[in-house]
Amino acid sequence: MLMDLPSDVLVKILSRLPSESICCIRCVSKALLNIVDDPSFVKLHMDYTDEVPLLMSFAESYASETNAVIASLQSVTYDGSGSALTARGQHAFQVSTTYQRDPPPYSIDFVFRNLFCFRNNCDSGVCFLVNPLRGQVLRLPRNDISKIAVSQVFCDWYGMGFDSITNTLKILAVAEFGQFGKPICRAAQVLVLGTGSWRHVTPPPCRLSRNSSKSASANGDMHWLIYGRCHIISFDFKKEKFCWTPHPAAQSSNNFWHLYLLTFRGSLAIVDTSSSQGMITKIDIWVLKDYDKKEWARDYSIDIKNFDLVRQFGLLIKVTCDQWEHGIYFKNFDKIPTFFLDLRCYSMNTITCGSGDPTKILSYTGSLISLKDYENSVGVENSTESLKSYGNLIEEEAQGFSLFKRHVLRRVSVV
Repeated sequence: MLMDLPSDVLVKILSRLPSESICCIRCVSKALLNIVDDPSFVKLHMDYTDEVPLLMSFAESYASETNAVIASLQSVTYDGSGSALTARGQHAFQVSTTYQRDPPPYSIDFVFRNLFCFRNNCDSGVCFLVNPLRGQVLRLPRNDISKIAVSQVFCDWYGMGFDSITNTLKILAVAEFGQFGKPICRAAQVLVLGTGSWRHVTPPPCRLSRNSSKSASANGDMHWLIYGRCHIISFDFKKEKFCWTPHPAAQSSNNFWHLYLLTFRGSLAIVDTSSSQGMITKIDIWVLKDYDKKEWARDYSIDIKNFDLVRQFGLLIKVTCDQWEHGIYFKNFDKIPTFFLDLRCYSMNTITCGSGDPTKILSYTGSLISLKDYENSVGVENSTESLKSYGNLIEEEAQGFSLFKRHVLRRVSVV
C-alpha cells in the first residue's frame, strides 16, 4: 500500500518521520531502503524533521588487555522522574596506544546532529568525525593551518554547518597563532565534507571561545559567545563569512560566565544564570525566534532561590549546559552531579552518576547522515572505520544514574 503512493508524496511523508522510524523502514523493503539512503533524501530529512534531543555519555577508559585509552560513547535516557537508564549499545574506539590519563589524548570539539568531532589535543590537525549510531569513524584531511603552524598555534576551533544552497555539509577550522614578540595572526579554512581540500576564508575579527557551552550549531550555522561583548559571532556556511549577532542577555563582561549558548527546540538559545553574591538565583531562557531578523524572546524566567539547591548548584564552575527532551541540564565535567531542569513541572533534579570518573553528558539529535557518503579518493586516511567493541568499559555507569534530590522551583514566568 505504501509503495502505491506517488513517489513525491511518499518522499514527503518519509521526510517527516524521526530518524529512529526511518531506520526501521530501511528493513522493510529494498525500494524503501534505496529511497531513505539516497543522499538527497538525507538532506531533505534534515530540513523537515524536528528531532527530539537525545543524550550521550562520554568517558575515557583504560583497556588493560591493550594498555590503551578507549573513548566510550554510550546512549543514556532520562525520563524526568529521577532515573536515567543506559540504553542498549556502547560505542568505543581507541584514541591512544599507551595509557595516559592526564591530559586526555582527545576531546570532543563539537556535536552536529549525530556527528561528534574528536580532536587530538597534542596535534590539532588530527580530527575525526564519529557517528556512534552507525558505528562509523571518518578522519578529516589535515587543514593547511595546522600544517603551517604546528609549533605556533596558540588556540584553534572547529565547527560544522549545513549549506542549504549547495546542499553540502561543511567543516570550519579557525586558528590563532604567532611567534613570541610578534603580533598574533588568525586564519580560517572551510572543508566541504566529501572533498579532500580546504579553502581559505576571511578569519574572525576576534578570539572565539573554547568552552563548549559558549558555542552552538543552529540554523545551519555555527555560533560563539564573545567575551566582553554583547554579541554572538556567527559563521554563515552559505556565504562562508563571519557576522555579528546581537543578543539581549549580556550587559557586561561579568555576565559572560553566566551565559550558555545552545540549540533549544530547534532554535539558537541563550541560558542566563543570574547571580547574587556569587550564587545563582535565577535562570532565564532566551530564544532566537526569527533568525533572519535576529529577534529574541525570553521564553522562561525561573527563580531558584532555594537554599539547598543554590548551595549545590550556585557555585559550580566549568559547567556545560545543553538541552534534553523536556528541558535543559547543567553538568560539571569535574564533578559527579548533573542538574536536570524539567520545564514541564518546573523542578530541578540533582542526578548522580554511578561512576566516580569524570563523565561528560552530551546532547545530540538523530539524523540519517552516514559518513560513508563522504569518503573521498584522496587517500586511505580518509576512509571510514568501524567503531570497535571493547566490552562494557563503564560498568558502574551501565547501572544508570540515580536521583539525589528533587527541588520544586517557584516564581516561574512563561512567555
